[in-house]
Amino acid sequence: MENNDRNEGNELEKELKKQLDLWHKKDKHQNIINTISDIPEAERDYSLVSYLGRAWNNLDNYEEAIACFLSVEDQGASDPLWHYRLGYAYYYGGKPEAAEAAFEQSLKLNPEDQDSQMFLRLSRNAAGKQPEHLLSANLAAEAGFPEEDKLAPFQLVSHNNGSISLILNVGNYKREVFGARAEEGFEGNGYDWASLAAVFLQEQKPELADVIRFDPEADMFAAYTDNKEAMFSFALAFKEACENDALIIDLFSRAELD
Repeated sequence: MENNDRNEGNELEKELKKQLDLWHKKDKHQNIINTISDIPEAERDYSLVSYLGRAWNNLDNYEEAIACFLSVEDQGASDPLWHYRLGYAYYYGGKPEAAEAAFEQSLKLNPEDQDSQMFLRLSRNAAGKQPEHLLSANLAAEAGFPEEDKLAPFQLVSHNNGSISLILNVGNYKREVFGARAEEGFEGNGYDWASLAAVFLQEQKPELADVIRFDPEADMFAAYTDNKEAMFSFALAFKEACENDALIIDLFSRAELD
């Protein structure tokens, strides 16, 4: 009987986490919070607490996220993802020094994590430890790239491993484009921007489709590659497309909800 009870419990746990993953994909973060909050704290394992902290992050409640992650600090000490999510909460919660330390630890545990590399650079920049521009003027000049203000609100971030990212902290920029398909579930989050960028690549820059990769978060669109020239080409062309209302609306009409 005890084994049967344990097996039943494991199945219920699997179903719960499957549902949590589905809600996360559909940006229903409050559902995640409500469901886990109904479970007594003593019965929440490390995985559930991680789901809860991530949901708080995605709802921009960074103080709750920080408290959530710190409640399982001992268990998260050897988990690079725990350090990344804590750093994410610190960064967007206006604590760049704490974010920097978290991302440094994440990279010690997983040196190849490009997200942590990018956020480490952003955290250092926010803490005043990097030059004003995320991408050095020399690097841009060497590649024949125009001034960075032509990309705003997008930003280029170069990484120590030689890769380069294009990021956008989503907000009001082109909100009306996504609002036109709000009834279908589009919200203008990082995943929606990635869907739009994918259509742009396929139709406008097919030669870069196998070079540019996307790794969005709810609050941020991110594209990356090891090919700087390809990134410069994509970044400038995508920004120009975004400023062409007729073109960007037409491209977005074929974007698929992630």
